[in-house]
Amino acid sequence: MNTFHKVMAFSAITLCSFVAHAQGENSLRLEDAIKSTLQHNPQLAGYEFRTKALAGEQLTAALKPQLKLSTHVENMAGSGELAGVDAAELTLSLSSVIELGGQRDANLGLVTARQQQLASTQRVLTLDLLTQVTQQFIAIAAAQEQLKLLQKSQQLAQENITSLTKQVNLGRTPEAELLRAKASLARATIDAQKTQQQLKSERVKLSAFWTSTQSTGSQSSLEQPTFTNVDADLFALPPLVPLTTLISKLDTNPDLAVLGDEVHLRAAELKQAQAQRKASVEWSAGIRRLQVSDDSALVLGVTMPLGSANRASGAIATASANRAGAEQEQSATRLKLHAQLISLHGAYEQALGEVTSLRSQVLPLLKQALRATAEGFQQGRYSYLELNLAQRELLNEQLSLIDSAARAHQLSTDIERITGEPLRPQRARGEWE
Repeated sequence: MNTFHKVMAFSAITLCSFVAHAQGENSLRLEDAIKSTLQHNPQLAGYEFRTKALAGEQLTAALKPQLKLSTHVENMAGSGELAGVDAAELTLSLSSVIELGGQRDANLGLVTARQQQLASTQRVLTLDLLTQVTQQFIAIAAAQEQLKLLQKSQQLAQENITSLTKQVNLGRTPEAELLRAKASLARATIDAQKTQQQLKSERVKLSAFWTSTQSTGSQSSLEQPTFTNVDADLFALPPLVPLTTLISKLDTNPDLAVLGDEVHLRAAELKQAQAQRKASVEWSAGIRRLQVSDDSALVLGVTMPLGSANRASGAIATASANRAGAEQEQSATRLKLHAQLISLHGAYEQALGEVTSLRSQVLPLLKQALRATAEGFQQGRYSYLELNLAQRELLNEQLSLIDSAARAHQLSTDIERITGEPLRPQRARGEWE
């Protein structure tokens, strides 16, 4: 990957844990997903042909005016003295154009501006794709954490049934509570199966960024993912960067770079239109053979169109208006990105605070309450409904923690998309592998 591609690759690695993990055989890292997308995504592959097309246009624009060879035969096959070829005049001449307005340089400048614009557009598409890959990776990481919790909830529901069955057999607990526990187990099983199916669907969505389709008869389908899980620490969040630091990086925003290239392109079009105000001079030189007198003579000619300045005024006005419009759009987009960055920074700060509060305050208190309730349930001081309520409250807040962490990662990815730089300082490869 080149330096530009590494920006998104390393910024996305903020998801990965900085503690060494044992990577499973079918585990996928975010860096691998990004590399596969850069190498095999069909949207990116299309730019190769557009680049080659512009390279061809550049070769054409660099050509000098063409030399023309012409032959004219006059006064032949007529009537009277001009019958036959005895009075014929044969002229052989070369002709070309002298460009007085710098048309060739203007044409080259226009093609170069289009090449720069294409390169910037490709960078924006690359960033957009890598942002989508990162966000899809986050969705899978969150679904994996949710599935772990729901499977643990299934296990707890089964343990509740085992404990309640003993108490019902001893006559200490009404059978209705056992029935409620069995219903809770069925509900937990449904939730786990639903999340498992969602996880499978999210894996297919991620692999679609780089996998090809398989044709079966008249139908085509995506190849199945080769990975079963992603290797990531959902709760390793990048730190909060000061807003002033983020705003200072707006100058490197890829969208503004595209609009800047649009301004350059419109300026090149204006230069090309202005070059048309000076007419190109056509010249010709040759030799004429006079058959009647058996003599030869040189023939010279110069042609210059009139009124070129007036004819170019409309194109100049159009090009000037287009350049002004591009400059206005660039300014408006900068203000819009500024506002988006302020909003995202505030939302990310709130999400970080929510994750911290859930991990340091809410969850410890609910775990302590669950332990006390479970002990009281074994001693007969609490009913199953109270135990189930404590378990459900803890599960809901654990799921909220996953949602908050996933939302924080999504926000950090959006911030990195705008600034084009990672929130977490880049580390050496060996530090995170």
